[in-house]
Amino acid sequence: MSDDTRAPQPSSGPDGGADAADSVGGAVHQDRKLSHPDEQSEPAMDMHATDDTARIQGVVVQTRADVGDKSEERIADVLRQRFLDIGLDLGDDRIRALAAEVAGS
Repeated sequence: MSDDTRAPQPSSGPDGGADAADSVGGAVHQDRKLSHPDEQSEPAMDMHATDDTARIQGVVVQTRADVGDKSEERIADVLRQRFLDIGLDLGDDRIRALAAEVAGS
């Protein structure tokens, strides 16, 4: 095996090092990356708008699966934290009603 197949050759650039395109493993450098029209460059999760009703229902379903067998107080604490995490302020009465719904199912 010759040395040509083992290591990239020095470039004629000012630093004399191997060119980024010659890197083993095909690493992509930000300064060389070109975007393409069909390339996904943003998270896919935020593609569809969700209304508050659907978000609330999703939190309730997930909370039921995670802590549905716990006390209403524990369920309310989890709901409160999850709604805070997604930026919804439902108020204590609504959270307690949802906790009772989760506990009763």
